[in-house]
Amino acid sequence: MNNGINVTGSAAQCCKMASPRKTQIRISMISFMFARIRPTQPLLWTVQRLYSGISSSKKQEKVSSLLKFFKKTKRRKDLADPTHPSNVTFLEIRQFLKDFSCQTHTNITDADIHNPYDIVKAFLPFQRRHNVIPSVKIRGTSHNGDGLAIIPKSMYASEYTDSENVLGKYTVLMIPKTAVGDKVKVLLKMHHEFYAEGELIEVLNKGSRQSKRNEQMILCKHFQECNGCQLQMLSYPEQLLFKQNVIKRAYQLFYPNLKIDRELGVVNPSPLQYSYRTKLTPHFEVRDGKCTKLGFQHVNNRGKIDVENCPIATVEINDKLHQARTKYLQGPPMKQLTLRQSMRIDHDTGEFYETALEGQSKVITERIEDFIYQFDSNCFFQNNNSVLPSVLDYIRYHMKQLETPVENVVDTYCGVGFFGIALSNFHEKLNVFGIEISESSIKYANHNMKLNGLYPERTKFILGDASNIFGNDEFKNSGIKGKGSVVIVDPSRKGSDELFLKQLLQFEPDMIVYVSCNVFTQARDLANFEELQGENQKYRVADVVGFDFFPQTKHVESVAILKRKLCT
Repeated sequence: MNNGINVTGSAAQCCKMASPRKTQIRISMISFMFARIRPTQPLLWTVQRLYSGISSSKKQEKVSSLLKFFKKTKRRKDLADPTHPSNVTFLEIRQFLKDFSCQTHTNITDADIHNPYDIVKAFLPFQRRHNVIPSVKIRGTSHNGDGLAIIPKSMYASEYTDSENVLGKYTVLMIPKTAVGDKVKVLLKMHHEFYAEGELIEVLNKGSRQSKRNEQMILCKHFQECNGCQLQMLSYPEQLLFKQNVIKRAYQLFYPNLKIDRELGVVNPSPLQYSYRTKLTPHFEVRDGKCTKLGFQHVNNRGKIDVENCPIATVEINDKLHQARTKYLQGPPMKQLTLRQSMRIDHDTGEFYETALEGQSKVITERIEDFIYQFDSNCFFQNNNSVLPSVLDYIRYHMKQLETPVENVVDTYCGVGFFGIALSNFHEKLNVFGIEISESSIKYANHNMKLNGLYPERTKFILGDASNIFGNDEFKNSGIKGKGSVVIVDPSRKGSDELFLKQLLQFEPDMIVYVSCNVFTQARDLANFEELQGENQKYRVADVVGFDFFPQTKHVESVAILKRKLCT
């Protein structure tokens, strides 16, 4: 799982590089550190989701303390939110247990898979033994693309804990790079409270009809090691089905009452399945004061893997990667590179060609349909341009279906102005209003407005917090009303908040387009939006679809269309 261990910190590196005697000293130091950690509040699914038969004892708090040392919370620190990856993982495991119990006519509960303190401690990095499970079947998949399996604890855990924690108990394994139906040989690694990490050693039934795996689909020689892609071993239709199931799962968990006329979460394919990615951020590994590797994190947390070519990146990005390797490897220490696709324009002839730029302060130029966008290489912009026209066509289709003519597009979380500018040609009198909290992005949004010849009297991008857009004085003075308006909502992974949803409801636009890179927070927000409406339901969710911006990976972009109900 992405929220698993990270053992590339200083203590771990010291253990890895030191002599055997020093390594033992380091291990003792780490154990001493664990002993000094004060019990902290356990994760949400330990406190609020009371699982049967387990009390919140001091030992349980010690387990949480041990695991907190290894938790990755780079993107989401809001552990109390039900859509935090840790909580989603627990809910997925709970559903996996229900499905497995139904298939095997058993009744395995949360308590039966709980990992006690003794086992968690025994499998901490640098002190666990080499425990290999010779054969286990992959029966499910997490939203992170990891295979799910279940084994009896008696297969390996008797020497680490009391018999009461082993007999009749099970361990759920999460194993990257595996597919449903695989029979695999697995190395046991970190144990968390309700699952354990497994490292794939060997697939025992390659080519079997029982497995969804197709080794011929794998194009990258680093696939088994690199944490960048998760799904290359699946055919493209299987990848799209996996992503649709992620969307369905998110709504089952966080908006189970949703009812729509169409099939939920159908994923629109990418025109390009490889050579599509227009941004790459490889990292360096530094040893003895020199850059020795340039690539990505090892899927099993073994530092960096050296990558000469990334098949999902564009040709131009890979050319620039090759140049960077020649330029920087064996040179002074560096952390990472930013490589972005860009367009060069000959202003005398109007001709353009594709290239790639390196650096964090370069001006990037991209063309989508008939519009040109420029932005700083640090600004957010979608990394698969081939899909964007399909997204725009989908939004325009629903705009055309509205009974009332569209007069305004309100682009919240507008970034560098992509959606507002792209939809400005819906008709010649359309008004566009965008808001963005990033000063750099809003500067480029206004630049892009001028670059594409949009009328300033009908187009406005302002700096501000999208959560309070409808209370913003500039927005109020614009005279834009809900009737005749389409609101674009495109927040970060953490989703929107109640303040914004309340204002959105009061504004009463004719249509809402919620674009999300995290379908779990999208489902949560739309369920909250329905609850805020109470008995007087003004809006219905007309459709929820996916767009495959990132083939070969676990990621899926979801778009929900909400339309205001007509008075009868």
